[in-house]
Amino acid sequence: MIINSKLSASNHAFSHSPIHPFTHPLIHLLKKILIPFAIFFIAFFIIGCTTKITPVFVTIKSPKIKISDEGFLKEGFGYKEIIIYKAGNVPVKFLLKQNQICVNKKCFNKYLFIKHYFKGYKKNFFDKILSKKPLSLKNIQKIPEGFIQKTQNITYIVKKNSVLFKDKKKHIIIFIKYLKEKG
Repeated sequence: MIINSKLSASNHAFSHSPIHPFTHPLIHLLKKILIPFAIFFIAFFIIGCTTKITPVFVTIKSPKIKISDEGFLKEGFGYKEIIIYKAGNVPVKFLLKQNQICVNKKCFNKYLFIKHYFKGYKKNFFDKILSKKPLSLKNIQKIPEGFIQKTQNITYIVKKNSVLFKDKKKHIIIFIKYLKEKG
C-alpha cells in the first residue's frame, strides 16, 4: 500500500507540471515563428500568382512624350506597368501605383505627372485608360464589345482588343492594342 501511495503521489506531480506538451516553450516559439511565416508565404504566393501579363502595341504621343512600339502590360495587386521595347533600345517602363507614376524608375506624384505630361486631366486619367473604364459618366455610347465617349475635341474608344484616346486640341494620342499571345 505504501508503494501505491508513492506512485499516486508521483503521478499527481506530473499531472500538475507547468510544462504541458502543448504549452512547451519550444512549441510556443515555433507557433510564433511558423504561423506568421505561413501567412506571409500564402499571401506572397497568391499575390504573385495574380499578376497578369498581356502583350500590347502602345502609342503614346503628346507634346512631351512620343513613343510607339510593342511591349507588355503587367497588372498586379495595386499596380499596372507598361513596358515598351523601342526598336532594340532601352525599354521604357511606366509603373502606375496608387498615388504615383514612375517612368524608368523615376517616380512622380500622379497629379504632378498628369499635369506635366497630359495637362488638364484628372490624376486617374491614365488608370482609367489602362483599365478600359469611361473617363466620365457623360457621353457614353455603347457599341458591340465596348463604348465610345466623344466631346468636341476628345474621342475615346474602348473595344475588346484596343483602346484609343485622342484629344485634337491638346495633340494627345494614346493607343493600346492588346495582341494575341503567340504559341
